Amino acid sequence: MLALLLDIDGTLLDTFDAILEAMNVALGETSVRPLTAEEIRPLIGMPVQRQMKLLRDMEGRIVDDITNRYYVVFHGLIDKGVRSYPGVAETLAGLAGRPITTMSTRRREEARHMLRVAGLEPYFTEVVGGDEVARPKPSPDLPRHAARALGVPVDRAVVVGDSPIDILAGRSAGAWTVAATYGYGTPASLREAKPHATISSFPELPAVLEELEPHFGAES
Repeated sequence: MLALLLDIDGTLLDTFDAILEAMNVALGETSVRPLTAEEIRPLIGMPVQRQMKLLRDMEGRIVDDITNRYYVVFHGLIDKGVRSYPGVAETLAGLAGRPITTMSTRRREEARHMLRVAGLEPYFTEVVGGDEVARPKPSPDLPRHAARALGVPVDRAVVVGDSPIDILAGRSAGAWTVAATYGYGTPASLREAKPHATISSFPELPAVLEELEPHFGAES
């Protein structure tokens, strides 16, 4: 049985508005020019520090402060409610018994908080965070760590994510990969990352897993 390593933002939960608002609150408090939706969307899934380097050529202590403030604001926005994509809870319930963990850049406790608010935490065997590895996606560190947390070889795990960096991280780790085309990554950028399969809605995932398991010799 293949294990699941699931991205959160743009794959399970539609958090785009909260991300943009929290980033701009944090930036506004340091008089940095706000981000546009077009700027931030392609970089969702990267750590805030990397986003700031790419978008505003900023690094160092000020970016650490922006990151910490962003997380505080984001946490509060999530407390007000967060929307799962259609069919996520029902699909996860149908996958009961399969090892499932997170594969998100989010700090572990924030990842757990998001899943708890959304009512999805009970479906997860483990919750891991991007703050538990040295190198962020697209490095292979996070999927390898996530697979270890589940006690499975990484080549018996499937990374599901909506960003090219999810797919690239999974492939570089030796995992199988499924691109969620309904999230924040563009179809062209996801194709370039060469996922093993794609889904246009989360409820398509069980059928894709059924196709992957015999193909890659997984036990049924």
